[in-house]
Amino acid sequence: MKFMLLNSPLYWNSSNVEEDYLPPLGLGYIATYLKKANIDVELVDCVQQRLGVKEIFELLNSEVPDYIGINIFTQNYEIVRTIVEHLPPYSKVIIGGQVVKCIYKEILTWNIVNTTILIIGEGEFIIPDLVKGCCRETPIYINKNMSVYHVNNNSSYFPSSLDGIILDRSIFKNPTTINHYSELEAPILTSRGCIYNCAFCGGSHNLNKDINVRWRNPESIISEIQDILMFSPSVQSIRVLDDLFLRDFNSVNNAISIFSEFPNMHWRGMAHVVSLKNSLENLHNLRISGCQELFLGIESGSEKIRKKINKAGTVDQIIRTVTAILETGIDVKGYFMYGLPDESIEDFEETFSLAKKLASISQHSVGTFRTSVFQFRPYHGTQLYNELVDTGYTIKSITTNNSINTLKGRTQFNFQSGNYSAAPDDVLNNFIIKTQLLSEG
Repeated sequence: MKFMLLNSPLYWNSSNVEEDYLPPLGLGYIATYLKKANIDVELVDCVQQRLGVKEIFELLNSEVPDYIGINIFTQNYEIVRTIVEHLPPYSKVIIGGQVVKCIYKEILTWNIVNTTILIIGEGEFIIPDLVKGCCRETPIYINKNMSVYHVNNNSSYFPSSLDGIILDRSIFKNPTTINHYSELEAPILTSRGCIYNCAFCGGSHNLNKDINVRWRNPESIISEIQDILMFSPSVQSIRVLDDLFLRDFNSVNNAISIFSEFPNMHWRGMAHVVSLKNSLENLHNLRISGCQELFLGIESGSEKIRKKINKAGTVDQIIRTVTAILETGIDVKGYFMYGLPDESIEDFEETFSLAKKLASISQHSVGTFRTSVFQFRPYHGTQLYNELVDTGYTIKSITTNNSINTLKGRTQFNFQSGNYSAAPDDVLNNFIIKTQLLSEG
C-alpha cells in the first residue's frame, strides 16, 4: 500500500523563487501515524519543492500511489480542484484541511471519478484506519464514490489530548529552516484550536465550537525539543507556530520554565497583546529564557476596524505592550492587514501611523521591530466571508497581486481576491508597500 501525501501547491506552474517555507507539521502528524500503521507513506511538500501542476502529475504517474492525500485552502482552491479532477483513476483520494468544513458540499459537486474521502477535522488517527479498511465510524455523508467523515469532540478519532501525539521529523525532506537571525530553526506546535474570534480567520472559536481547545503540558513540549536536538543537534532555535503558547500569565511562566531547560537555545513564538498585558513585569525573565522574537497579530491601527474584525486589545494596549517587549530586548514582528471590508483611507492612515510609531519606538529600544503586511483575502466560511456574500459580493478567485511583488521574499504572500476597502487599488497597494518597507529602516 503506497500513500502519497501532498502539501498542495500555491502556484499553477513550477517556481524557482528562493523563499523560505515552513514544513507542514499538520501533514507530518498524519504521515507519522500512517507510518506507525506500517503503511508506506511519502510526504511531498509541493510548496517547498516548488512543484507546479504539471510536475505533480508527472510524479504521480511515476510513483503510482494507491492513495493520494491532499490539503486544500481558499488560496489554492482552483489549483487543488484541477488536480483532483484529473488524477489517475487507480488512486483513492483523501482531501483535508481547515476549509473542508465550509466547502465540502462544493467539493461533492466536483467531477471526480476516483473514490474520494473528505475529512473535516484532524486526520492523524482516522486516516490510517480508513486506509486499512477498519474505520470504526460511519461517514456523515456518502454518495457513490464520495464520502465525508467528521472528526470532532464526539468522534472516537478526536485527539482529545496532545501530550502523547508524536511527530516523526524524518518524514520531512527539510525539517528545519534558517531563520531571520541566520540560525538553524525547528518549528513546533503546542496547541490546537483557538480562544479568539478574529472575523477573518477560519480557526476562530465561534466557528469551531464542536472541538475543544487543547494545549500540551510543559513536559510534553520539553520532550519534543529534546527529540529535535537528538534528530538535529545543530538546531539553534525553536519556533512555536501556534497562537496559544503564550495565552495568559501562567503560560508565560511555563514558557520561561520550558526554555530555561535549554540555556544554549533561542526561541520565537506567537503572542497576543491581551495575553501579555498581565505579564509585562515577567518579560525580562522571558528574554533570559532565550526568547528572541515575538510575533503579534496587530492587523489594524483603526479602533473602528479592530472592532469590526473582533480583534482583541486597543491601540493603546498595543503601544504599551510592544514598548515593554522592545525595552526588554525581545524583538517584535508585527502583522498588519489592509483592504478589509469598508476600510477607508483614514483607517489606512491610522494603521500606518501605528506601524510607524512602533518602528520609531524600536529605534530607541534594545529590541527591534519589523513588519509583515498582507492584503485582506476573504477565506471560506469566516465571518467576513459570510458577511460579504450576504451583502451581495461575489468573491473572486485568488490571484497574485503583481503591484506589490516588488517586495522581496514575499511572493508567497502577495495574493489578492479583490479590493474590499473603500480606497482605490493604487492607494491600497501603496500602503501595503510602505508599511512593509518600514522593516528596512
